Amino acid sequence: MSKWPIGDPRKLVAVLKADGGDKAQLSGAVLTGQSLKDIDLCDADLSRAELGKCKLTECALDHARLVGANLSGATIADSIIHWATFHKAKLSKMTIRSCMFDEADFSQAVAPGMTIIASLGVGAKFCGADLTGARLENSGFGLGDFRRANLSRAVLRESRFPKANFGSCDLSGADLSAAVLYEANLASAIIQDTKFKGAKYDRKTKWGKAGPPPGALLVKEKDK
Repeated sequence: MSKWPIGDPRKLVAVLKADGGDKAQLSGAVLTGQSLKDIDLCDADLSRAELGKCKLTECALDHARLVGANLSGATIADSIIHWATFHKAKLSKMTIRSCMFDEADFSQAVAPGMTIIASLGVGAKFCGADLTGARLENSGFGLGDFRRANLSRAVLRESRFPKANFGSCDLSGADLSAAVLYEANLASAIIQDTKFKGAKYDRKTKWGKAGPPPGALLVKEKDK
């Protein structure tokens, strides 16, 4: 018999608090609306888990697998989620705040209205993700992969995207005011009605045939 009572949220939280969840087999677990603080979930299997409106604070989720999980309305704050996989997860209106998420994989996630704020994720993947109306503000997404992602009407103000790839990304109606786009690739991105007021780019930034959009600022190497 498994030590993980995956169908009973309260009992499962009690076990996780007592023993931690490092490498825990929690596929399909139900934790809807529960609060977890300072729990080690490194390399845990949370695929297809129900985590809607769950609050995870000061948790370690390195290498955690959340493929197909439901985190709609959930909050992850002050946590480490490097290399975590959210492939095809349901992340509608989810919030990630003050987290580190290097190389986390959000590919094909369904995440309209998602918020990522005051966080840092170098090399994170958002390929094909639905981020319609998302708020990715005041965060670092260096080397981020946004190919074929839908970021229409998203707010990306004051975030940093050095060497990010926006190939075939829909940025229509998005707000990139004061964003940093050094060496980013926007050559095939859809930027109709996109705001670039005060956005910074350099000579290695790739734009489409129309060139740099109005409002964007070219920064010389010596001025970076």
